[in-house]
Amino acid sequence: MGSWLDAMEARARLIHQEILGAQELARRAGADPQAFTEPLYEELARYYRDNFSYAQLADHADLIARYRGPGVAHREPPVSLVTTLFGNLRKEIQLVAKAIAGMEEKKVRWPADLDPQLAGLTYGSLVVGMRVPQPGDVGADGQAVLPGVSDDLYRAVQMAVQSLPAIPRLIQDGVISEAIYEQFPDPAVRDTLMVAAKRLAPSAQNKAISELFLSGPQPSEELGPAQALTKQSRQILLRSLNAPSNRRMKANGEFEGVVREVDLDARRFEIRGRGASSGMRCIYEPLYDGDIIGLLNAAVRVKGSYEAAADQQPRLVRVEQITVTRPADQQLVLEVES
Repeated sequence: MGSWLDAMEARARLIHQEILGAQELARRAGADPQAFTEPLYEELARYYRDNFSYAQLADHADLIARYRGPGVAHREPPVSLVTTLFGNLRKEIQLVAKAIAGMEEKKVRWPADLDPQLAGLTYGSLVVGMRVPQPGDVGADGQAVLPGVSDDLYRAVQMAVQSLPAIPRLIQDGVISEAIYEQFPDPAVRDTLMVAAKRLAPSAQNKAISELFLSGPQPSEELGPAQALTKQSRQILLRSLNAPSNRRMKANGEFEGVVREVDLDARRFEIRGRGASSGMRCIYEPLYDGDIIGLLNAAVRVKGSYEAAADQQPRLVRVEQITVTRPADQQLVLEVES
């Protein structure tokens, strides 16, 4: 039995004990035990009805998303809305998985079109559970879904996906808490999860969804009360992502690598190779919007301020200059004016 069902059964046992106590009191008083215990039996039935499907789903999922809002307030939400929400959640899990895989030392690329698996679905708002496929899982075609992916890489991706619920908890008093740096000491992982949380948060144009609660395998009481991603938190995350802490990015450097992933919406790309063997996440300015997509798979040298992980490995660069180094006879310099 998983931790959510364990916690639920522990609470149910307490209600059972209350029922036994009520029955004993009724017998001593010469009263009808059923009259004493009927409210408790109703409470127990309501408790199972309200919690069992969620606990069962949560114990098989790496990430649980509970959507609330006018569009999912009744039991039969529009199919178009459900498929859109599914698609957005699937896309962000895929992007997180690809980003984490791209930053690992071993050069294994996470399959771009690999679906997270639906762990379950329940109602009362709309609740969806997603699971990261495991090495050894077999697809519908009988082939392994993660060929070449190590257990270590799988755990790194799984841990990142399971860590997403921490992001809304770290939005406090209209800003991102400083505790985020302690909870996510790797700046590239932190930035990846913040981007994913920002995109999952309801947008101003979305009238159907007002709140999104994220949770993971641990029961919420172990982590403190869940906090919703809202339209306001989307703006808070956007401001933080657009203006990374200069206090954290104290050093400047130059790094060479091959551009492997480009995220045009978030204005991020990743490089691997000499000087960035473990993968490095780069933040670029709107000035480069017309040029970045053409750099995919190009060898580049980037210059800018950076933030390092605990092992002093540079992981997140705020780009000030990009030089294309391959092909050698077509060198291009893009520079932000100071």
